[in-house]
Amino acid sequence: MATRNKNRQIVLLTLFAMTLVVIGHSDIDKQFTELWIFRWVYTFHMPLFFFISGFLFCLTMPASKLQNTTFVSFIKKKAVRLLIPFLFINTVIFIIKSVAINDTSMMKHPQSLDWQSFIDATFFHPIGFMWFLPALFMIFLYSFPIWKGLKKISAKSRHGYIPIWVFMIVILVYVAHIFLPWTSFMQASRALGFMTYFLLGILYCDYKSLVDKFLRKYWVLIGVMFFILSASMIFKGTMAGLCGIIFSVTFALILENKCHDKLVEVSAFCYTVFLLSYFPQMFIRGPIAHRFPDINHYVLSAFSFASGLLFPICFCMIFVKLKNKYKPIGRLGVLIGL
Repeated sequence: MATRNKNRQIVLLTLFAMTLVVIGHSDIDKQFTELWIFRWVYTFHMPLFFFISGFLFCLTMPASKLQNTTFVSFIKKKAVRLLIPFLFINTVIFIIKSVAINDTSMMKHPQSLDWQSFIDATFFHPIGFMWFLPALFMIFLYSFPIWKGLKKISAKSRHGYIPIWVFMIVILVYVAHIFLPWTSFMQASRALGFMTYFLLGILYCDYKSLVDKFLRKYWVLIGVMFFILSASMIFKGTMAGLCGIIFSVTFALILENKCHDKLVEVSAFCYTVFLLSYFPQMFIRGPIAHRFPDINHYVLSAFSFASGLLFPICFCMIFVKLKNKYKPIGRLGVLIGL
């Protein structure tokens, strides 16, 4: 029953975003980073993740629940969901990079085993794509009081001014990101930069029926046009991110009725895939690629992509089975997003 009730458009969007992340981290050398697929992925895959996060925030926090939830209780919940896995996975990667791998040429971001490096890698410059988690936490920190306030104003007013307010806030956030001094601590400034997509995800969720009606009517024109704009990489920065999001949202909406129950089940593992895909891909990019330099790097990239998806998914399936049998094991799920 839970599977049937899932929003299948968001299931497809989440699976697509997860796939893009694994593709983006399948590079072995600079030749891969020059490929069209790599450059295209990096124009919008993280904006899409933040957009989905904003949508899910709005979906899971309807007005009644939002008004009955305190800021402190909400942030505590998000800290458990985001910061505990971040601290665990980031620390494990830090230890591997600083202790287990002695040859720094095998690593993109070498680490040294000392407290200064650890503090820097945890609070200021997280390893690899782990920056996403503290950045998303900070976005929740910024967005919760704003959205709660807007909903309270909307409840007292007969007029629907929320879209206007959100667009004004989007502009203010964008300007603040440009002009405020850069703050690396907990990805505070980076969070401001991506908050635009998060707020647009909220807005889409709040007015989904109206937007979907338009998208369904003109889906061929909108989907094809924004795919071309995105794939051609005419735009950079925010515009490129928006083109990729609009294309993704449109086609996920049209294909949602084709989404199989198995895909819904796998989508529950997306967060864990995001966290754990780093390990097989790091291993292939580092020791494997250096140990077997004669293997075609595109073959290694394909192997990296496959292992980055399959290893975490298989791990999740095994963990869920063990979790159902042994409750103490289930408590460890918080460390890996399960």
